[in-house]
Amino acid sequence: MIIWDYRLFLEPDGNYIFREVFYDENDNIIACSQDGFEPYGETLDELRQCLDDLKAALDRPVLTLSDIPVPQQNSKKDLNLDTLSADAVRKKLDLPLAMKLNTPVN
Repeated sequence: MIIWDYRLFLEPDGNYIFREVFYDENDNIIACSQDGFEPYGETLDELRQCLDDLKAALDRPVLTLSDIPVPQQNSKKDLNLDTLSADAVRKKLDLPLAMKLNTPVN
């Protein structure tokens, strides 16, 4: 079973963003979302819960992408696994879909 939560990341440009981080059954980080995460909720209660979850991430150590393990080069065919996007996983788990950050182009 894969467990996830929000974590704060320090980006190479010095900015901080939240990402979804995924853990194995031993609480080892196995992956993170590619894009940053913004608070989202279909109701005020959902938004409040999302903000509480993000606030909890502020109490944990800040991560960088170098803290995330590089996936092994096994092919999907060899492992017989399907790759799902973070939104597809959230949909399967009946969780609110993530909103993507609007990153300005320089």
